[in-house]
Amino acid sequence: MTRLVPNPSHHRPAPMVGSTDSGMMFSTKANPEQRQAIETTEGPLLIIAGPGSGKTFTLVERIVYLITEKGAEPESLFVVTFTDKAAQELVTRISNRLHEIGVRFNLNEMYLGTFHSICLRWLRDYREFTRLKRNFTLMDQFDQQYFIYQQLSEFADVPGLEHVAGATHNPWYRSEALLKWINTVAEEALDTETLIEADHEEVRALGHCARIYHHLLAEANALDFSTIQFEALKLLRSHPEVRAELQAKIDYFMVDEYQDTNTIQELILTELAGDEKPNLCVVGDDDQGLYRFRRATI
Repeated sequence: MTRLVPNPSHHRPAPMVGSTDSGMMFSTKANPEQRQAIETTEGPLLIIAGPGSGKTFTLVERIVYLITEKGAEPESLFVVTFTDKAAQELVTRISNRLHEIGVRFNLNEMYLGTFHSICLRWLRDYREFTRLKRNFTLMDQFDQQYFIYQQLSEFADVPGLEHVAGATHNPWYRSEALLKWINTVAEEALDTETLIEADHEEVRALGHCARIYHHLLAEANALDFSTIQFEALKLLRSHPEVRAELQAKIDYFMVDEYQDTNTIQELILTELAGDEKPNLCVVGDDDQGLYRFRRATI
């Protein structure tokens, strides 16, 4: 484990310089702990980074180090943030840093973004292996609720529906309740058939509702925000050739705000990175990350 400490710019040490076999020079203003995080590239790594520790600076420098010192290709880098804004900031800072040292690199080919944006890219790249047809529809949360609202009659015969849709007779509120529970099934990567076989009526009802909803989505050639990851995980699990191709491309995994990952995101990482000492770097903002990431060696 590496722990970062606050590193105000006016306290930064002088740049440290190292050379590569290619003759390229990598210099950084990182402090010793940040330098350790930057240069530890092989195997699992957990970084605990509190406020003011220079987390983004360290992540940018680590990516630049992989490019300049390890010869990493764009598609070999998988970098996840939890907001589009954070992803854009990373792109800008990496681009500026590479320009500063005179390195040309196609950032557009990197797997850099939110889990959802990266999964959506895979679904588009490997669409022929999925249920999706050309020009599929991507629904936001309002679109998704309105879609369920329009299809409420399809759920009417589900035994125990009130456990999922609530006791209200207001169709808009019923669709809102259904949306919440159906999204939970996707985000937790729950198997609908297992739910349907459960002992408790409310769990069986949830399984039936999720199965109906996924069928309706397929008929509409649509995706919603939650099922992007669900379909991506299904793609990786159902098509070993696709998983193998992505595994062959990606050499380095980095996940920011690791403590915020949910079940399906961890499963996607496991499918791609595997369990055999992957080059997986995760960044968390508190010690809770230690209990969820047990593969780190330093």
